[in-house]
Amino acid sequence: MEVFQSGLMMIGLLGVLLIAGMPIALALAAAGIVGLAADRSWGSIEYILSTFSYSSTSQYAYVVVPLFLFMGHMAFSAGLSRNAFNVGQQLLGRLHGGIAVATIFACAAFSTICGSSVATAATMARVAVPEMLRLGYKPALAAGSVAAGGTLGVLIPPSGLLVIYSIVTQVSLAQLFIAAIIPGIVTTIVYMLGIWLLVKWKPDLAGKRLERKYTVKENAKALGSCWELALIFLLVMGSIYTGTATPTEAAAVGALFSLFAVLRRPGRWRNIGEGLKETGSASCSIFALILGAGLFSLGLTATQLPAHLAGLVNGLGLSPIMLVIVILVPYLILGMFLDGISLVLITVPIFFPMVTEAGFHPVLFGLLVTKAVEIGCLTPPLGLNVLVVKSAIPSLNLGDAFRGCIPFVFMELFVVALMLAFPMMSLGLIS
Repeated sequence: MEVFQSGLMMIGLLGVLLIAGMPIALALAAAGIVGLAADRSWGSIEYILSTFSYSSTSQYAYVVVPLFLFMGHMAFSAGLSRNAFNVGQQLLGRLHGGIAVATIFACAAFSTICGSSVATAATMARVAVPEMLRLGYKPALAAGSVAAGGTLGVLIPPSGLLVIYSIVTQVSLAQLFIAAIIPGIVTTIVYMLGIWLLVKWKPDLAGKRLERKYTVKENAKALGSCWELALIFLLVMGSIYTGTATPTEAAAVGALFSLFAVLRRPGRWRNIGEGLKETGSASCSIFALILGAGLFSLGLTATQLPAHLAGLVNGLGLSPIMLVIVILVPYLILGMFLDGISLVLITVPIFFPMVTEAGFHPVLFGLLVTKAVEIGCLTPPLGLNVLVVKSAIPSLNLGDAFRGCIPFVFMELFVVALMLAFPMMSLGLIS
């Protein structure tokens, strides 16, 4: 019981340190050390601390993190997001609310090589929001569609959040990526249909339609401008799905071809150095979090807290689906205050053993956690995607932006319900 109490102390200490403003990586590490002290000598803890920083981050599979980050930076630098938006605008712009629908399409297309919710939202905000405001769209719909479209960046592979989940749980990254394809497509379609129905219900939300009707040749030319986007996605996901490359090797291929996309545009070469700098900075931050989370996970194991919680849950007699629904509630609450990576690193070591002990599929659980993170990106007070859209377009009212996200939160919950009701929607491709 004393060891179990140490586990509860860990959780309490972590909460206090986070509220006090300590960096999340350091708070995780400090709480983990307290947990280790429950059943290890200080000599043993000193040895762990002296070797853990190398052993926990030197695995070959972790190279996938900077490679996918670099791929996303190069795709943005090459202007591929603008190409995707132009295609959506030409194909869908004549619909009432068509530019908002086109924004979702463009976000989904860019997400296939980005992997970051915030980066997708920031990129599309500069492209889509000014165009929607120019055409008379309500700021709420303009901001909401971009912020919601940005969430596709953490679901559609190559998702950076699924990479982190795979690192924490040792679940196959290839299976996570493949399983995320259909939920990503379904979420995109639900967003598009949701906007169309919303504009049907409240026509004043959308501004003027595009009057110009493009010819088949012009549409084909626009689609052709996205060949680099399609090629990179097919190379990455095709090689993973067929088993010809590991996720790390596929990420290297994707990074190389996105670099070629920049090199084809001499005026953008200066962005390569900036992309390398930002990739290095983001990678260091992520690996610091991984290191802290690793110590936190060791502390949890030492205190046997996950095993105790799993035993308590089994005693309640909840079905696996009911258990996951109960677990998702704190995810939705914590997602309002924590970014996605931190949320996964803090909570998954606690909840994952409980879920697997109950017999719930670990891949599906990872996708549901990702959906909870998506909702957190849209809800105040943190609402990272909304804040990113606001920072990109300072004239936007923050209240309008958050109000514009409300319908998309309900759309997300609808997709979560579909995933729980029809697990094969997520697991069919990996069965």
